[in-house]
Amino acid sequence: MSDILFPPLQAHWPLPTENAFPIAYRGGVAISREQFRADLLQARQALFALQQPAIALFEPDAYVFVVWLLAAWSLHMKVVLPGEDLASTRDFLGLPWVGKGSGVFARSDWNVAVNNPVHVFDHAAPGLAMFTSGSSGEPSLIEKTLTQLRNEVEAQEQAFRDRLPAGVRFIRSVPHHHMFGLPFSVLWPLTFGHVFVAEKLVYPEDFSRLPAADYVLISAPTFLKHLAASKENFAASQKVKLAFSISAGSPLPADIQRVCEDFLHAPFYDSYGSTETGAVAYRQGEDAAWILFPGVRVSVDAETSRLRIHSPFLAPEMRETGFLSGDLARMEAASFKLMGRADRMVKIGEKRLSLTRVEDALKTLPEVERGAVILLSGKSGAHSRRDVLGAVVILSPAGVAQKETLGKARFDRYLRRSLVGALDPLALPRRWRYVSAMPGNAMGKTTRRDLERLFAPQLPEAVCQMQEESDTECRARLQLYLAPEIIWFEGHFPHLPVLPGVVQVDWAAHFGQLHFGFTAPAGNVTGLKFQQLLRPGDAPCLELRFDKTRQTLEFSYHLKGTPCSKGVLHLRADQSA
Repeated sequence: MSDILFPPLQAHWPLPTENAFPIAYRGGVAISREQFRADLLQARQALFALQQPAIALFEPDAYVFVVWLLAAWSLHMKVVLPGEDLASTRDFLGLPWVGKGSGVFARSDWNVAVNNPVHVFDHAAPGLAMFTSGSSGEPSLIEKTLTQLRNEVEAQEQAFRDRLPAGVRFIRSVPHHHMFGLPFSVLWPLTFGHVFVAEKLVYPEDFSRLPAADYVLISAPTFLKHLAASKENFAASQKVKLAFSISAGSPLPADIQRVCEDFLHAPFYDSYGSTETGAVAYRQGEDAAWILFPGVRVSVDAETSRLRIHSPFLAPEMRETGFLSGDLARMEAASFKLMGRADRMVKIGEKRLSLTRVEDALKTLPEVERGAVILLSGKSGAHSRRDVLGAVVILSPAGVAQKETLGKARFDRYLRRSLVGALDPLALPRRWRYVSAMPGNAMGKTTRRDLERLFAPQLPEAVCQMQEESDTECRARLQLYLAPEIIWFEGHFPHLPVLPGVVQVDWAAHFGQLHFGFTAPAGNVTGLKFQQLLRPGDAPCLELRFDKTRQTLEFSYHLKGTPCSKGVLHLRADQSA
């Protein structure tokens, strides 16, 4: 079928003219190339009637998305990918909005909503535009020419074509509205006569229900983690043959990679790149060096140690100087290794967030004079949790008054709600600290470590295993976990961090008040004895006995049955409630 596309699109983006395979599958049903051309014609007529130079395209169904995309390109339209279907986004773009949210394709209900265009694009040739946070944290419009996109998918085909079996189907668990999902899961198979599946995989069960065939999985680490956790469900499902998987968004953990490779018998790769650069490199293994895609060259900037990228996927104005990324890197022969971020972008899940943007949003609140935001790792404590943002805030007089009225917990929620709508939900701080002045060093600079200290836990995780009460006494037994991040481990024998004895006494008083309800402060301590050190990561047991008559609190710490410390706290009876 030599005329599957329309001039000038065939000249810009030639597709295979003879191919025995369909264009795509939906629900296991093939969509023929004849149907593809008929749908292109209808979409082209609908877009031509708009008489507009650009459209905004949001369509969850990958096949319908491709139809709209190629039809627009055939009319020299610029296609803007908003990445989300929100009323505020539609208002901001002010472009004809094309697509629908149901994901169910029916040629009788093409949805084209027309607004008043306000953005001006370069229309010298059809192309693509999308918004990205970039390194500055402010939304930036990134435009892609067809030449850039074509160069990128040709490099992908060249890098992996020896692993592609005939009739392979491309499946995805990522959206196709960004510069990972779009080229890898849609444009690559479309361009080289492979087949893609219209629906996105949402649950591991979706993978197990696929028809028997060979597949390439374009994914993100989050989905692969769920897939690894559900591996037992695939024991009898050998019909799904995976050629390989490519993921992006965040590093694929080595243990997840091993599990997936073991039970699916296929290599799992990470891809590295950005909206500006396209796909730069790939690797197999968390500790492996990055392998460059064909045509890509990289170097490490001598002054900043940041990775500089030269590739045919870059915008023409960047070709000579290259793109200076925000990643620190080290060269290893023809490959490289990443050494961390140089800017203030962080990732939670697969979402890239700007700390600067969150701080700017905080400053717009009348209750806030100044705010500083950091990423707090979810790996502290006995259990792994999701990474979150923490905000350190200097309050305005209005904020101080509001906090005193509401109390800290309600005030935390009040500030968080105040930021809804201004930030991505993942960018809303979940932990808050209020200070009269920002912590700083001798030069007056607030470091990340200064901020982290404000969030360091001062108490251990505690689980009450037993609590009893009689007329004369109360007893409790608590299982503790001493997280390495507990602030009291810092500065106390730096090369041998241990829990100070005074902290053990203070914790006994705290948990005694918490579980037994007495309000009198602790006075003197008798019978104090320290027998074994408590170290980061230890899980001691704390035994408490409160004598109601004598107003004393006996405490003892044990570690795997071995006594660590003990003593008796005498409460100040004259202040007892």
